Amino acid sequence: MPYIKVAKLSGSHPLVLANAVQVRLIWSLNGKIACNVLGGSVTGGYVNSQTHADDLGTAVLARFTSSGLKALCATTTRLFGVGIRDVRTPNEVEYQSSASFVAGTGTGDPLPNEVAAVVTLRTARAGKSYRGRVYFSGADEDQNDSTQHMEGPYQTAVIAFLTGVQADMATEGIDLAVLSAPRYANLLPPLDIETWPGALTPVTSMQMLDGKWDSQRRRRI
Repeated sequence: MPYIKVAKLSGSHPLVLANAVQVRLIWSLNGKIACNVLGGSVTGGYVNSQTHADDLGTAVLARFTSSGLKALCATTTRLFGVGIRDVRTPNEVEYQSSASFVAGTGTGDPLPNEVAAVVTLRTARAGKSYRGRVYFSGADEDQNDSTQHMEGPYQTAVIAFLTGVQADMATEGIDLAVLSAPRYANLLPPLDIETWPGALTPVTSMQMLDGKWDSQRRRRI
């Protein structure tokens, strides 16, 4: 059957993937809310709850300090906590942690919101569907060296923070994973045909490749 491009009539699909949850790290950058969305793999016995969100949020807020990242972020950078959404079935509620935010304590002026350090999440498989990226903003100007690269201690702190978050997620029964949504072709409107079932692939390593700043445009004020 030849492919015929037609107007999409069936609307968007809710994200549903077996054994998957989403974990959001919720920040405020100079007064603007920003989030990192991480994929997670759970077993069939996992039950999402306010308790999981509160416990993970408390642990992640502590990681912000113990990793050294808090001391390198501007005072206008605030980590509010986490949200956990179960995406094994559609339209589930997100539970958000209730602990008070933790603010950065860096002494320099804040870098623009869109300036971000990028961590690449790698898995045992190759291809863009099996890699993830996490954009961290909120550093102060002291983390930008004379060549417009990140200072080494900042890079170390970012990796330490995300590695700690991975461990804290595991404590709550959630393994950090790259989540790739199913894909659909709209061949027979209003019905969609699934062309790829999606994937949930465990993270095996995380890297900051070159020490260069990247840009997350949606965070611009």
